[in-house]
Amino acid sequence: MVRVSALTIGLCLIVGVRVGAAQNATEEDFQAWRMVMEGRWVGQITWIADWPGFGKKGDKVTGYSSISAAADGRALVGQFYGGDGTGKWITLYDAGAQQIRNLGMDSGGSTQACVISRQGGQWRSRCSGSLADGTQTEGDYTLNISDDGNTHRWTGDTTVGGEAADALQDVWTRVGG
Repeated sequence: MVRVSALTIGLCLIVGVRVGAAQNATEEDFQAWRMVMEGRWVGQITWIADWPGFGKKGDKVTGYSSISAAADGRALVGQFYGGDGTGKWITLYDAGAQQIRNLGMDSGGSTQACVISRQGGQWRSRCSGSLADGTQTEGDYTLNISDDGNTHRWTGDTTVGGEAADALQDVWTRVGG
């Protein structure tokens, strides 16, 4: 399911994440992340693997995401549409774990959990999840921001069932607040 486009960007709330245990964050980091992510986005996506319910490896699609604050700014809720599928996720700050956590699922039956952190001036997302058939997914991603915060380029590496997928290189443009 690693459609980081924003599913970015996925299950930490329920199961915890095997990856990123040392990725500490603060409430201030979460608020900065919220400001970076809020809005309506259009993305140019190339599926890096076969994603059940969405499309085949190599397919190029336009994706749409809407990300908004919830719970008085203490959470982000996102919706994604791309290819043949849709997904939803929630992101929040877990004060006990000192982590920004993201939990997502999609219409293809995939789930994903991510821990998001700021490292060396960049945002990083470490994710684990599974496809509907139980195949495990892992990902390590970097968000590069340009154009006064209105262009997001997600890059990184993903494995699906232990096999490397193509490199992630999705580009998203903010089209509204």
